[in-house]
Amino acid sequence: MSVDGKQKNWHFATALIANARLGRAMIIGSCAYGILALLPIPIFSCPWKSCTGLPCPGCGMTRSVMALLKGDIALSLKENALTLVILLFFLVVAVGVSLPGKKRIILIRHLGAWENRSKWGLWFGIILTIYTLTRWGGIL
Repeated sequence: MSVDGKQKNWHFATALIANARLGRAMIIGSCAYGILALLPIPIFSCPWKSCTGLPCPGCGMTRSVMALLKGDIALSLKENALTLVILLFFLVVAVGVSLPGKKRIILIRHLGAWENRSKWGLWFGIILTIYTLTRWGGIL
């Protein structure tokens, strides 16, 4: 509960599924980026790493997905250990925004209740922070 007595909203996947336009834009943009990565078209470099010299939480994700596409799970995890979790998130959103009206509403209700109970977004954020700091290694 928050200070004003209202329950905090921990909806992340649910929010993208409820706002189908935003969820579809995320999926389409990610797929477009993936297609560019598969083609010999130069893709922009990570702005965070370019500015700081440190990897961002997503650094290595393109290489990680490419390794997955080749069936090399060990290399995928080495490039970015969180790729599988993020791909699962994208899959849930992609399925959710593809469902017809009533089924999507049922999914939103059940997934939203689960997101509030589990607070997975908070836990994922903590894990992401720890993962990023360990990738930075000895600079801290």
